[in-house]
Parts: sequence; C-alpha cells; structure tokens
Amino acid sequence: MTPGEPQSPVLLFEEDGHMSVIPDVALAAEIIEDETDFYEGFDGLARPVRPIGLPGKVELVLLSQQPEEAAVRCRVNRYYTCHASRHPTRSPPSAAHAAGFVSAVANDEVSE
Repeated sequence: MTPGEPQSPVLLFEEDGHMSVIPDVALAAEIIEDETDFYEGFDGLARPVRPIGLPGKVELVLLSQQPEEAAVRCRVNRYYTCHASRHPTRSPPSAAHAAGFVSAVANDEVSE
C-alpha cells in the first residue's frame, strides 16, 4: 500500500457510538454496503476515512493524511463506556502511539 491509501485495520463508528472493526481494508466492499453505512471511520494510522463507490463496489479513501489521534481515542473511549458492557474493565487498551492504539483496539475482544 502507498501512503495515500488507508492502512488496516479500520475502526468504524455509528452516530450512537457503536464501533465496528474491518481487519483488512481489502474487505471494505464486502462489509460496507454504501456511502452512508457509517458515521465516521479511521484507518490503522488514525487517519479519517470515508467510503466511496456503488453498493458492492465500495472502497475506503483517506480524507486526510494527518492522523486524528485525539478523535480516535475519544470515539473509542465513548464506545467502551457506553457499549462494551461485557468487557471486564470497560476501558480501551492503552498504547502510546496512534497506530499501536488502533491495532490494540482492533484486537481487543469486546462483547456488547
């Protein structure tokens, strides 16, 4: 992948704070139905992404090359607080760097 392409994994958020994980960007067309399927998303480097394309042919594109680490951490914290009721700590994993944080969240097993 080039620097201009989203990196795996991808965290997707609904308006109500629910979070979904796409483990591999290549699976986007299989998981995302259309451009309105989620409210906000971030790639594995905490850069904002959005879906483009027709149903069944959706791909993710970067909105910015700049990571939005604070926004990702805020969305993830909200998810764990509001929706991760069966998680033992209701706290997201901790990692110093944005990419490590996104990866740790994507690999954390959470049941709602």
